[in-house]
Amino acid sequence: MKKYSFGLLPIILLAGVTMFSCGGKKHGIAKELTIDSVSVKETSYLFNDTAKPFCELDVHYTYIKKASNKTVQDSINNALAINCLGKEYAGKDPKIAITEFKNAYVKGYKNDVEQFYLEDQKNNPDIKVVGGWYNYIKNIKSKILFSEDNLLTYQIDTYDYTGGAHGSHASLFLNFDLRTGKQVHLSNLFNEGYEKELTRLLLAQLEKNNKVSTQNELEDIGYFITEPLSPTENFYFNKDGFCFFYNVYEIAPYAMGTTTINIPFSAVESLMKEDNVAQELY
Repeated sequence: MKKYSFGLLPIILLAGVTMFSCGGKKHGIAKELTIDSVSVKETSYLFNDTAKPFCELDVHYTYIKKASNKTVQDSINNALAINCLGKEYAGKDPKIAITEFKNAYVKGYKNDVEQFYLEDQKNNPDIKVVGGWYNYIKNIKSKILFSEDNLLTYQIDTYDYTGGAHGSHASLFLNFDLRTGKQVHLSNLFNEGYEKELTRLLLAQLEKNNKVSTQNELEDIGYFITEPLSPTENFYFNKDGFCFFYNVYEIAPYAMGTTTINIPFSAVESLMKEDNVAQELY
């Protein structure tokens, strides 16, 4: 007994993309893109028994349906498939890829759980098995966050629960040069040796955000127990500059949640390469 829905969901790019240019008009290659998506929802029970534990899957996968350059389109879509679904789905039609992903997830869940569930019932016949510990949940939501001039930013939000006290949330941001289809990294934007000064700016802004004046005070709050602060490749753009995003456990414990540090273009302009894909934004 399972619930299942599948469909192609066309998206009008102008409605799904954050616009930062004057008058809301897109410029450059970004205006030539057509965006589409596929979605799937699945609930599947152990032994096909609705009284038993279950897995839930909910995926919304966004991709480029059409671009002026097919090579660029394929390069970006392959990266999106790899990061959303897995490397084995790169190059596949999105509808086929998401169906195969669904089937693999359900199969993997049952392979992982069914035998343990039976053994638990056998070893504890007088104790009701806590079904919730055997429930799995996976959500993947992806979208185009930013598309302007020759730059595209893609966001992937995931949630995974495989039993236990709580699941795990994560957000991933991927930036692409629409002229080449290649992912944009910090080294493509900043001059060599940028790390020390950018780290200083990130630390200063984090102190300001938390109304403290020293790194020790940040540590007293709970920061850097897991990892020290450094520029992350998990960043995106807004109308003013860079947004560096740190998931839970990266620079702070789970209870503190995620951390976003905004750095304006004006603060890092001297660090940036003269010819970079983001230069038209500032």
